[in-house]
Amino acid sequence: MGDGNRITQMTQDMAEEVLLMAQSLQSRGRLLTKEQLIASAKKVATSGQNFARLTRIIAENCIDHRCSRELLCVVEQIQTMSNQLRIISSVKASLARSKSSEELLLGNAQQLLHAVSKTVRAAEAASLRGLRQLSSDPEELEVAASCMQWRRKLLRHRLQEASSLDCDELGLRRTSRKTPPTLGALLPEAP
Repeated sequence: MGDGNRITQMTQDMAEEVLLMAQSLQSRGRLLTKEQLIASAKKVATSGQNFARLTRIIAENCIDHRCSRELLCVVEQIQTMSNQLRIISSVKASLARSKSSEELLLGNAQQLLHAVSKTVRAAEAASLRGLRQLSSDPEELEVAASCMQWRRKLLRHRLQEASSLDCDELGLRRTSRKTPPTLGALLPEAP
């Protein structure tokens, strides 16, 4: 994505924090103290709450009711997971350091990040359907700008894809010479 809007920036920041936590628990990279690990988990939880707030704007203003409902459902899940991670972080702060508690923190942070990445795709789909006219609230305008940016990026990609394909003498697109993937190709061969 890397287009610089706040939604994608939050997602990238969350991914970096979760990666830092995972590397620390696997004794690769920088080792985090118990307090740093808990602070990282709380940072991920806070980012999840902020992400949910911005994504809710898209959901509430999406023209397509089905996309709106689906997005609102995943936003609720993210809020629940963020609250859960924050609570677990607070509880773990009062306990002695243990591998299982650290793994629990990491597992919850990873689940939250996975839900956020699924939600980004759903938010992009909802924004492509279109948004109602938003108020003059700066946060809503920022979200609308992100949606327009996603839409322009997709249209530009489709245009490049359509113009770069080879055509035959009749002007028809040539099909790929590669065979399409099949389910059988994914399964291991029998001995």
